[in-house]
Amino acid sequence: MKAILRQALILTSGVLIGSGITLGAQAIREHSRQQAQSKSESPKAITIPLSLRGDPRLGNANAPITIVEFSDFQCPYCKRFHDAVLPTLKKEYIDTGLVRFVHKDLPLPYHKYAREAAVAARCSASQDQYWKVYTALFDNQDCFGCKGINAIANNAGISSNLLKTCNKVGSASKAINVNLSESQLQDIRATPSFVIGRSQGDNHTGLLVEGVRPWPQFKALIETTLRRRPLS
Repeated sequence: MKAILRQALILTSGVLIGSGITLGAQAIREHSRQQAQSKSESPKAITIPLSLRGDPRLGNANAPITIVEFSDFQCPYCKRFHDAVLPTLKKEYIDTGLVRFVHKDLPLPYHKYAREAAVAARCSASQDQYWKVYTALFDNQDCFGCKGINAIANNAGISSNLLKTCNKVGSASKAINVNLSESQLQDIRATPSFVIGRSQGDNHTGLLVEGVRPWPQFKALIETTLRRRPLS
């Protein structure tokens, strides 16, 4: 398997993108991390606090557990989490006040529409429609090119004028850049990735979980965190 990956890296090497990793290498790395998540490796601890200020969230601000999601609207694994895990997580833990769920953007450079989608979602927050647009984007992920990001947001109830104004101001793009800088600082590269732990105000630390875990595994991580005594 290692030999195959090495050959693929050689074959796909080409133009460097942003962070200095080739498009082919980025794709292979994402795939490798997603494959690794099915193994029983221990999640690493995030000890440098993440800042939650300004990021979209669901649930009780005083929930004992916070789950921070680093996600990409064009990532198929992120859609899998949205479709197969998030509904149960919301019903059993977010809606019951046990978990606060926070979204951070990690649009990967080789996903053509990922950043545009993240901007549209962020802009919708000014009308308190973030999670409606978040859902609409994942539901229409297979047709970003045929429908267009703005059309998907419009159909979810966001006006074209709002999107134009928000794009002109640039605040959504700046917030995404902050998330990207954080992900680089923490060496969070895979999407989706989750930091599950306890928060103090807008500061968050916890265990980094990469990739989509089946619901029973994801639930077990939450239950383990709930049982862990909080730091005094």
